[in-house]
Amino acid sequence: MIKWISAGRGIRYKEHETRRHGKRPDRYWCLQFKLNGRTYNEAVGWWSLGANQAECERLLAKLRENWRTGQGPQTLREMRAEGEAARAAEKRRQEIKAHGDMTLADFWETKYYPQAAMHKAANSVRTERLFYEKWLRPLAHLPLKDIGREQIEILVMRPILAKGLSPRTLEYALATLSQVWNLAVEYGIAAGQNPVSRIKKPRKDNKRVRFLTEAEADQLLAALKARSPEVHDLALLTLLTGLRPKEALALTWADVDLATGSIFVKDTKNRKNRHLNMTSEISTMFQSRYSGQPGRASVFVTTKGEENSWGVSSTFSRTVADLGLNEGISDPRQKVVFYTLRHTFASWLVQKGVPLYNVSQLMGHSDLQMTKRYAHLAPENQKAAIMVLEGVVTPG
Repeated sequence: MIKWISAGRGIRYKEHETRRHGKRPDRYWCLQFKLNGRTYNEAVGWWSLGANQAECERLLAKLRENWRTGQGPQTLREMRAEGEAARAAEKRRQEIKAHGDMTLADFWETKYYPQAAMHKAANSVRTERLFYEKWLRPLAHLPLKDIGREQIEILVMRPILAKGLSPRTLEYALATLSQVWNLAVEYGIAAGQNPVSRIKKPRKDNKRVRFLTEAEADQLLAALKARSPEVHDLALLTLLTGLRPKEALALTWADVDLATGSIFVKDTKNRKNRHLNMTSEISTMFQSRYSGQPGRASVFVTTKGEENSWGVSSTFSRTVADLGLNEGISDPRQKVVFYTLRHTFASWLVQKGVPLYNVSQLMGHSDLQMTKRYAHLAPENQKAAIMVLEGVVTPG
């Protein structure tokens, strides 16, 4: 058994059986001390790798001074961790210095966009690219280190707000910039507080209010069918299932069970898969579209027969404009857009007495609070709930 040899108070070593350092056996140095009632044995290292008695004495003296003052690392392990943190911080400072002139455009093209394309959904990548090209371009020439709150407010916020766009548009643009910044910090190209976190964003309730009447829905569907059966079928599906546009466009034939009349909705916004039942209109629509396509094939495709991942055709908005459904309306919440179909689905269900919980499940909402915005559409149900108490007591 190899024995430990004391070289002084708190310092000891053991000699290697075969390995030499010069003409003498190599020594493994260690500190031994008591702190707060606990005995510590902490390795300093091998003599052949630079550890020696003088180094042990220096480390032990530093620790004793820290114990006396109650400040600084209290163990050799803590001392090393502090040193590693300091070295990491210095390395980061050097990396930032070396990339100090990297612009937002350079980082976007060489680092952020390639990584996003690799790890994010295609729709998310396209959306981020759109917001970068349309709203973040004024910052593109600036070095990342020079982008602060003032630059963001002047070059990004003001143009968006000046166009009267919704706070949600601004929110998405800033969220994209925030993610770029966070990745730049990971790469050691930026440092400090994310400048987006210092922006005071305007708040506005931009939840959609408008939903279609049954007559308006019939009128819109008829006009769409005359123009584009593809857009008509997509609109019909959204109107009678409440699917989000991206959910509808993502459907493959493997998700559509014509035998049982069910639709499997996967990879949703809130990552909650759900099953929906088809009405006879939806079943007929799917049957008319199905001609033996493989399960992996998309239900809705482009005019070239390719997967539709770009979004709803502009045919929808042109048809709405031609019908005058938005004529004289300036409030974005009151305008008919494709998402109005999903809003209409929920509104109709509540008006027809479907409980909010069931509506929430069908819509794929993450919590019931999102569905409560439709509660005012069921006044008769609320009245009926109160009236069950009529006659229960006799007034005094």
